[in-house]
Amino acid sequence: MNRRDILRYTALITGSAVSASLAGAVLSGCSDSSPDKQPDPSSNAADGRVLHYFSPEQFALLTLVADTLLPRTESPSASDVEVPATADSMLGKVFDEDARLAFKAGWSALETYLGEGNFSRGEAGEREALLVALESSDAPELTAARAGYLEVKQHIIAYYLTSETIGENYLNYLPIPGRYEPCIPVDDVDNKAWAV
Repeated sequence: MNRRDILRYTALITGSAVSASLAGAVLSGCSDSSPDKQPDPSSNAADGRVLHYFSPEQFALLTLVADTLLPRTESPSASDVEVPATADSMLGKVFDEDARLAFKAGWSALETYLGEGNFSRGEAGEREALLVALESSDAPELTAARAGYLEVKQHIIAYYLTSETIGENYLNYLPIPGRYEPCIPVDDVDNKAWAV
C-alpha cells in the first residue's frame, strides 16, 4: 500500500475528503518542517512522554478517542501502535502554524462536546455511542465538533495504517521488492492489501 492508497482508504473510511494538511504530511513522508520548535518541558503525558502539541489531559482524551475508534481485537489498538504519540508529534513538529490553528479550533469543539457527554468516564460502549451520535447528527450547534471529530478520525486512521507494526504484521509487506507480477489471485496474498 502506498501513501496515496492510505489517503484514499482514510477518505473512504471517514466518508470525507482528507484535509490538505494531513494529505501533505503523509505524501511528503512526514518530514519535520519546524525543527526549532522545542516542546514545553511541563507538557508530559502520564507515562512521562514529552508532548509536542497536546496537554497531558488532551493527550489522554485523544488516546481514549483513538482506542474507541480502533480498539484491540485480533490486531493492536491505536495506542498499541503509538497513534496518539504520532499525532502529537505530527501536529507539534511537522504541521505548519496555520494547520495547527485549524486543527485546534476543531479539537476544542470536539473536546467540549466529549466533556459534556462524560466521554472519559464512560464505558467503551458509551464512548462509541457518543462518537456515533456526533458523527450522525445534523444539529447545527454540533457542526464544529463534528468537523473536529472528522479531522481527528482521519489522523488516527492514517497514522494507524502507516505504523510499522501494522505495515509489517497486518498488511502484506515486502521490504525488498521482488519480481513484478501485475495480475495475481487475491488468495495468493492472503486477501491483504500491500503495506507502504
